[in-house]
Amino acid sequence: MLDYQRRFGDKFQFWFGSHRCLFFCRIDHAQTIFANRHTFEQSPLFLPNFDLFCPNGITMLTGARWKRHVRVLSPMFKRAKIIGHLDTIVECADRFIDRNLHPGQVHRDLVSCCQSFTMNVIGFIGFDHDFDIHVNSPIKKAFQDFVFHFLLLSIAPWVPQWLAKIYLKCNWKYQRTYRLTREFAKQLVEEEQNKQSEKENERPKNLIASMVSSLNEQANDEQVSSGITRAEMFDEVLMMILAGYETTSTAVLWFIFFASKNPQVQQQMKEELCKHHLLMTDDLTCVPPLTPDNLASLTYCECVTKEVLRLAPIAAFTTRIATCDTIVDDVKIYRGQTVFIPLHNINTDARYWHHADSQRFVPERFLCEDQNHHLFAMVPFGGGHRACIGQELAWLELKTIIVRMMQRGITFEDTPENTGGYEESIACFPKNVAVRVRFD
Repeated sequence: MLDYQRRFGDKFQFWFGSHRCLFFCRIDHAQTIFANRHTFEQSPLFLPNFDLFCPNGITMLTGARWKRHVRVLSPMFKRAKIIGHLDTIVECADRFIDRNLHPGQVHRDLVSCCQSFTMNVIGFIGFDHDFDIHVNSPIKKAFQDFVFHFLLLSIAPWVPQWLAKIYLKCNWKYQRTYRLTREFAKQLVEEEQNKQSEKENERPKNLIASMVSSLNEQANDEQVSSGITRAEMFDEVLMMILAGYETTSTAVLWFIFFASKNPQVQQQMKEELCKHHLLMTDDLTCVPPLTPDNLASLTYCECVTKEVLRLAPIAAFTTRIATCDTIVDDVKIYRGQTVFIPLHNINTDARYWHHADSQRFVPERFLCEDQNHHLFAMVPFGGGHRACIGQELAWLELKTIIVRMMQRGITFEDTPENTGGYEESIACFPKNVAVRVRFD
């Protein structure tokens, strides 16, 4: 979308199949659209045709039904709740490092490794379950096939839904994937129900516990606090696993790519860790523990995390649909029309970032004049009432694994094959990553 903005300006029209969409690329546009929650609601074009796969997932819902689901899910994603899982995230990071990062080798297939890490995190934190997803495991293959079929239909939004439904119904590969993922979700729910039957009146400690305790087949949109149905719960389980599978794993891979291109950034992070006595010593069996306090004290590592989320095009855009006729910056928007906010364009716009080139990876910008940047100059998780519900978890996951890799003396080195580029999926991965791993 950067090229379109350069060619057509901050406001332009784009045809997405048969849908006439408007793009708004300035922070004042984003602020207006995100702030008017009664005028702009989540658009189905955010994930085109995803309602064929996960119709009751929170991303697809609006209005009273969305509020009902948020009431069940959001308490588990509050920062105060998430920070209590820091030790679990560290353990998953150690597992990722021990299994996948081998000294002296050039690593070319880190996508699956990063996906395994983030799925394990959501497994432990969200479902109290050790997914232990390996590259060739049946459940991981099922989720890969699930994403493949979704992407196939999402790039063709003009295909009638009745035809798309026939395609999915007759596709044996998708039907096998559907069966495997549903059985997996059902297994998670049944395990939690058995736990709750043994321990009555215990407050929910994780996402699956909150959903199971809110299970109510009579749940309805007229009563926001009435809980969720079993069908809705299965879709939410799949939604949360897919979110963990795709998005945060993308950010981890972008960090590895950016770090390999900027060895001075890795060195500065390690110097900060050494200053706080958090760097691993000659005793390879002893890595200083990470706590919420010492993690929060790592200012430069925080800047690196921010810069990854600012510069990496993890989510290229977000969408809203107008619930009534309105006007944004002299542009008439009609009820039912979708507007796009290109997040990556805003995150890298030189008008809002003044320290160094806004297209370069420079974490120091958050220590200088860009420290107090405009609130909407950086919106990696979207904004307003439909911002990403799991952003606190994603933030903590990313910073923790970045710090842990540096703690353990890992250095990512550039290679001639490490050319980057983009590869579109639900999120946007760096295309060609080939880094050599060295342990200090």
